[in-house]
Amino acid sequence: MRGMPTGYEEACYRTKAIIRNRDIKDPNDLMMLSLFHLVSGCSLIEISEISKLAKLGNISDVGFMKRFSNCTDWFKWILTKLQNKNQSIIQYELPERLKRYRIVAVDASDVTEKGRSGRIYRLHFGLDIIHMHAVLYNITSNSIGEHIRNFAVAENDLVLADRIYSSVSGIEYCIGKGCQFIARMRINSFKPYDEAGNQIDLLSFIKAKEAGELYAYVKKERGENAGKLYPVRICFKKKTADAIDSTRKKMKRKESKKQVSINDETYVFNEYMVVVTSLDSSFSVDDILGLYRYRWQVELYFKRLKSILNYGEMPKKSEKSILAWLNGKLMVALLIESIIADADFSPCFDCDEEYVEGNEDGVFIADDQLV
Repeated sequence: MRGMPTGYEEACYRTKAIIRNRDIKDPNDLMMLSLFHLVSGCSLIEISEISKLAKLGNISDVGFMKRFSNCTDWFKWILTKLQNKNQSIIQYELPERLKRYRIVAVDASDVTEKGRSGRIYRLHFGLDIIHMHAVLYNITSNSIGEHIRNFAVAENDLVLADRIYSSVSGIEYCIGKGCQFIARMRINSFKPYDEAGNQIDLLSFIKAKEAGELYAYVKKERGENAGKLYPVRICFKKKTADAIDSTRKKMKRKESKKQVSINDETYVFNEYMVVVTSLDSSFSVDDILGLYRYRWQVELYFKRLKSILNYGEMPKKSEKSILAWLNGKLMVALLIESIIADADFSPCFDCDEEYVEGNEDGVFIADDQLV
């Protein structure tokens, strides 16, 4: 089957997606019916009829559901192989100093089960923004919070992450794995310290300038390595008047919707784009903030998953079938990436500049240059 990794048929038996040669005897037939179910949204009864009409097997709706529920490990195996293909849908021309990094934008998105139970699962996802394909993923219950530990980052990765990931434990995790990071900051993400261990008033430092950087340390407050200082670099730049006005309106809506009160210090802090990074001074403040803005690509990826592949809701009941459905949907997304990457034409139109709107993290792409 086009796009499938070598050995996927043998993996079907090895992962016990097919145990007995009854009803559906061939991995290709099972995959074909699974794709009908995942992509076309066919009901179980419709799948049963399609199977009979296409002579893929004489299986009932309940029988197919049992087979599909056993496909989770098979889909995961395929996902792993597709991730490792490292194909490029789009290839940006990188400056020499960035070529040693795999630049990965990470984020998470919740998926809710239809019906009374309304169980929520969470997709933790990493997108290689240079080649525009998935490289990291993890599916958990929503009781697992958003943390960089949910990703198997590696040495020479450069991770781009939103505010929720900018914690001391997240920084410690990245440093321990040998990877670089750029993460957006909240006013209460962590307390910065100087080399002597004295706390720095970050807001006062930022307010004194329109743009700049601060070399500081973060401290592990508790647990293993408590009191240890980790060096970081905080880069910031004041937003434009229009962007500040837009941010203030969003914060006002949040106060009204959630019935909370946001203090003046938070309003002032959000007039700036503030990120924490491990990258050294060979990257300017503008370079760092420009790189971070490419994180928005992972948000667009989630939008495509939910709008095109209907990833946002789960029509399943049992946990086994839910996990098969989630992994199957992601498998379809990576298969599409693989097929596009193999195509003889470019998926991009010729243009000098493109602007992707969404929020203040809009992405500019000019002359195929990343920085």
